[in-house]
Amino acid sequence: MSLSYAWEKFHTAVLTLAGDGNIKERLSNAFIFSIDHIKASEDIPEDLREQFESLCDNLTRIDPVGNEGKVQATVSQIDSFELSKTAEDIVSFYDTICRRLALEDGYL
Repeated sequence: MSLSYAWEKFHTAVLTLAGDGNIKERLSNAFIFSIDHIKASEDIPEDLREQFESLCDNLTRIDPVGNEGKVQATVSQIDSFELSKTAEDIVSFYDTICRRLALEDGYL
């Protein structure tokens, strides 16, 4: 397991969420270029996997049409409240990882 790898990817995702572009673009990019590279069975502690998988499922639940991917299909069809909630979920999961790493390193 490499929680530090998950931290790195979520850190990048959070930075992407805070960057330029509309919320749909930022959310799509945060998932596609960062979170999607995490392997739950290798990088996420067992007690956090269900939460992680739920977050991933939430962003890939709508089947794509044409050349779009599942993430683009999903974010294009959910409302602004759910887009914001999903961004908050990413930041919250990043916080959980940070706290877990701090505990493991004896800082908390």
